[in-house]
Amino acid sequence: MLKIPLDEILDLYVNKKMSSGKIAEKYGCCKATILKRLRATKVNLRPCGVPRLKVSDKELKAFYLDKNLSTWKIAELLKCGRSTIHRKLTKLGLVKDISTAHVKYPRKPFAENDNEKAYLIGFTVGDLRVRKTGRKSRTIRIDCGSTKKEQIDLIYSLFSRYGRVWLSKTNASGKIQIEAFLDESFGFLLDCRQKISWATQGKLFTPFLAGFTDAEGSIFITNGKAAYSLGNYDNKLLELIRMRLLECGIESVHLYRARKRYLIAGGYRQRQRYWHLKISRKASLLKLFNMLSPYIKHKKRKEDIQKALGNITLRGIENG
Repeated sequence: MLKIPLDEILDLYVNKKMSSGKIAEKYGCCKATILKRLRATKVNLRPCGVPRLKVSDKELKAFYLDKNLSTWKIAELLKCGRSTIHRKLTKLGLVKDISTAHVKYPRKPFAENDNEKAYLIGFTVGDLRVRKTGRKSRTIRIDCGSTKKEQIDLIYSLFSRYGRVWLSKTNASGKIQIEAFLDESFGFLLDCRQKISWATQGKLFTPFLAGFTDAEGSIFITNGKAAYSLGNYDNKLLELIRMRLLECGIESVHLYRARKRYLIAGGYRQRQRYWHLKISRKASLLKLFNMLSPYIKHKKRKEDIQKALGNITLRGIENG
């Protein structure tokens, strides 16, 4: 008959919390033998198997979806195995795919407002780079670098309510890099140039132009006269904008190509000619600014419009 010291079994089971199966392995016997000896001592036996998970479906959903905790973190909090958490989530139909599971920060879908959508298309065409972080990724990454604080502040305000926005430190040239990480509802920005036709139709043209103005526009006073200008390499886009402005009753919209290729950052010369769209006639500027003002978001553009309107008021609008 196998001789097993009863006091050792009790010490291992009660004090060291070793399972009956592990004790059986230690003494080279079956689990039933250890359980039989333990029952003879009248000790309270622990329930067999993994302790039951004491968490409601609602609580588990809050941990996993609302707080966005990983299955490993939830298992750590609830003091159970990760497989137990995964099994319960699977049963509830809540398990995320790999790309979604790697999202660490909360996100909100785009508001689906057509005016806002048209504005973002205009702004993106002018100033942003948009791409997916990977072929199977569900993250839309938007980034831009600028030395203009107002521009960085605007980009932050446009996207921070929808997802994480990262800002770099200012580099030696005074440039700041900004990156936004958004969900797939912003996928329309991946191919936004293909949506220009939609965004420039009817009433959507105004918010589109406001977005493009905030990105690429300039409102200034030169030789004592207010003026509005857009600059871009895409002369076809500027020509489309010119035609839409004429349809809105804004006259004297001039489109011309730069006489030379200017130097850009790093001392390099532009590879192609830059195009300018310019409006300087007082009556046309007044109509344009009244049209754009409700949709302009850029702090400096707003200030420049007010200065330009003040200039037009001082000069009067008679004789254009």
